[in-house]
Amino acid sequence: MNATELWQLSPEQFNEWRRENDYPLIWTLLVASLPHFGDWMTEQKIEKSVIFQIGIARFISSRSVLSLCVYMSDDKIRLYETASSALESLRKSGLIRSESRFEPYCMWLAGKYGKDEVKRVQSLLSVSENNKGEAQVLGKHRLLNIGGVELKSPIISGRLLDFTCLDELSLDGAVNNSKVYLWHCSAKGVRVNGGVIGLDLFDSLLWDHRAWAKKRELALEDGVFQEFTIECEEIRFHSSRAVLKNFNVSAKNFDATMEHTNLDKVQVVYNENGRIDHNEASKLYRNAKRLFSSVGDTVDAGECYYKEKLHEMKSLARPRELFRERWLRSGLMKKGWLSLLCYLKCAGKFVSFITWGFGERPIRSLLMSMGVILLATLTYFLAPESVTHGHLGRSLYFSIVTFVTLGYGDISQTSSPLQLLSAIEAFCGMFLTGLFLAGFASKTKQY
Repeated sequence: MNATELWQLSPEQFNEWRRENDYPLIWTLLVASLPHFGDWMTEQKIEKSVIFQIGIARFISSRSVLSLCVYMSDDKIRLYETASSALESLRKSGLIRSESRFEPYCMWLAGKYGKDEVKRVQSLLSVSENNKGEAQVLGKHRLLNIGGVELKSPIISGRLLDFTCLDELSLDGAVNNSKVYLWHCSAKGVRVNGGVIGLDLFDSLLWDHRAWAKKRELALEDGVFQEFTIECEEIRFHSSRAVLKNFNVSAKNFDATMEHTNLDKVQVVYNENGRIDHNEASKLYRNAKRLFSSVGDTVDAGECYYKEKLHEMKSLARPRELFRERWLRSGLMKKGWLSLLCYLKCAGKFVSFITWGFGERPIRSLLMSMGVILLATLTYFLAPESVTHGHLGRSLYFSIVTFVTLGYGDISQTSSPLQLLSAIEAFCGMFLTGLFLAGFASKTKQY
């Protein structure tokens, strides 16, 4: 059957067709390719028929403990994250007849055999292209191609769409009343017009910007798009005349272009699956900052700026990783000079981080000011050569007027070390007060 014929089937007919014609091929490869797969099924007491009923991908790749639930009203099995608020509500309402918990395959594998084994499995499950440009997984299985067509008011809820190729699919006025899981899919050039609710994309290909190919990316147009969860290595999308609501993005590489788009509870985070590349994370938050700033969301833009600078600081602490190619080509002297420059920049950013959180945490300046005043007070109180030795109130008074550079002159230290301390405290006072006022003004300004 071609893509048009498959989309003309009802969700139930479509799912039955996949269980008979497509899922068995994927299953055979999974059993042959994934280590200890049979042991996982035996230990977790999972049946093949249940996996085929709900969809293969979530049983394999979910990152949290799952629950299989049977409702009181029917015998259908439904899958939930065990810790989800939706499942908790169902428990309280008494609608669940039975519930059995289990660990997804990758989570179980990590606990039994380590993260290195999981990384190998994840690379097998990631979507790639063969020499004909066809999307595939497990190194050989071509994904079911149901893209390249334009659909008017299609029913997408209830369909098993994991491990499919949706490239160049156009959805106009899609109908859905439940979450749609696009896990381990190829979705390059997918266009959704008219809004949709509850798309969940995991480890899918969303864009293609190669020089010899036309630009293909996820496009959201003319509607409200809410309750989206996108967790992929690289994410690119374009939105036009749209509202993005409860939109959660997790990626290692992210960018987006927006025209006449409103954002409501949109979150962009770095996907920490595996080792963190701080330079990569810094670029992601820089793009997210630009995105939020372009639509006037200064609060989220400021938070992304803070994370951008934090990861930038951490990347400078590892010059060998930050300048990997340049490091390999450099001699010993050049490496030393490069390291020195990186560490000096890192030290400067660290001072900015602890004093006022790169301008996004001005309360730190106030707390540091209090710390400097109290530390100086303690020194003036305990030092035998201090003119306020043994007088806590006078020591505190002198420390405060010195910090704020009032300098009434009624008290002055005669000891050279304490005079130097007073000068340093006054300098800290000017520096921290300026930072606090600048940061406070920046965070409270209105547009």
